[in-house]
Amino acid sequence: MPKVVKSAGREMILKVKEFCEAEHKNHGVLIPINNVRKRVAAMTGVSEKTVTRVTKEGATAASTSKIIVTPGKSRPHPKKIDLDGFDLCAIRQKIHSFYVVKKELPTLPKLRAALREDINYQGSITTLHRILHSMGFKHKRCQSKRKLLMERYDITAWRSRYLERIRRNRNVEKKPVVYLDETYIHNTYHAKSSWQSEEEPGMFVSESSGSRWIIAHAGTENGFVNGALLMFKSQSKSSDYHDDMNSTNFLKWMSEKVIPNLPERSLVVMDNAPYHCTQINKAPTMSSIKRDMQEWLREKGVYFEDTWTKAVLFELIKQNKGPPTYAVDALLKSHNHELLRLPPYHCDLNPIEKMWSLVKRRVADKNVGQDPKEIVRLTEEAFETVTAEDWAVQCKHVQHLEEEYLKNDGLMDEEMDRFIISTASDSETESDSVSIHSSDSDHDHNYSIKI
Repeated sequence: MPKVVKSAGREMILKVKEFCEAEHKNHGVLIPINNVRKRVAAMTGVSEKTVTRVTKEGATAASTSKIIVTPGKSRPHPKKIDLDGFDLCAIRQKIHSFYVVKKELPTLPKLRAALREDINYQGSITTLHRILHSMGFKHKRCQSKRKLLMERYDITAWRSRYLERIRRNRNVEKKPVVYLDETYIHNTYHAKSSWQSEEEPGMFVSESSGSRWIIAHAGTENGFVNGALLMFKSQSKSSDYHDDMNSTNFLKWMSEKVIPNLPERSLVVMDNAPYHCTQINKAPTMSSIKRDMQEWLREKGVYFEDTWTKAVLFELIKQNKGPPTYAVDALLKSHNHELLRLPPYHCDLNPIEKMWSLVKRRVADKNVGQDPKEIVRLTEEAFETVTAEDWAVQCKHVQHLEEEYLKNDGLMDEEMDRFIISTASDSETESDSVSIHSSDSDHDHNYSIKI
């Protein structure tokens, strides 16, 4: 690797070279032209190649009226941190355990240390701060000058409403609960060679060089819903499989495969993917044309004058638009079903997530030396092997998590109040502060979240 010469050194090389060339013109007989570069190298202590390179850079800088700058240092790319939905759930539960179980503040250094043990988190404190922010957590300074790590109130309220609704259904209404979701699988999915035991089934890997297939299904505590499986080949080159399952495909699947096979008066649980949240009769915005704003108000029966400006019409629209109406909600309601949306980043409350893992593992076990074209058959066979007992176990586990969330949310309120009204002196040291400016020797990492 050539030695890096800083801008001041480059200027010196150019000046010495200019002097040597002028010297040659005056004493050309004594100093041949092909020795100028050697003399400059000898006088400055750099290589002849460096003299040539800097000379070219100097000519370029002179022609563009720019200054010569030091080349940027080549640095290794930071390690990418991949987190799936279950990792995010583990982070949330760890924060709750600090408050409820340990009775202490979950500072970022403490939280990172705990996550290194639990999920092998390898990121920095700064990256952890960004992940928490994306999950809806924030720092709030209380009366004792401490910073508390808190979830956004809208997410905790959403979780509370969800848990109360699902509990009321289980205890009173007893509607069949149907969970649905989408995932993907590559035709190169296979088991990784490793020593295994009966308790540890080993590793499985997905080599993304092959074709990708999008999978959508629904299930209850009694098993997968018969006839609800959708599997089609991806047409997108994007790394995000959500680009294949758009609103049109999703609503068609719901109409043709899911709704005709649902138990009567079902409570359908799903997440908040964008194609699950397509609005109907969407209220106009300030960027809408005036005629559309007037037509929307007319359909709502709201009085307005034709001479009123768009700003006035928009104020009326905001006052009368109400909550959004989504296409899938209306579709399910028209068939006497109800939709219940999971809180953001709470995939642990959807048992079908565990079913995906089970199905993919069984595909991986058989996808050894198979023709890649057989991935559809292998996947369909894997779905058939999932029993009602498999679903019942995971639904029971989810019910246990729901009760834990309900209990912990109540305890969290008590612990947060205790910390906020505490008048004790702040005993945290500077190195244990929750601030992201704490000293951290790790390089910052990129991270991606897979839901």
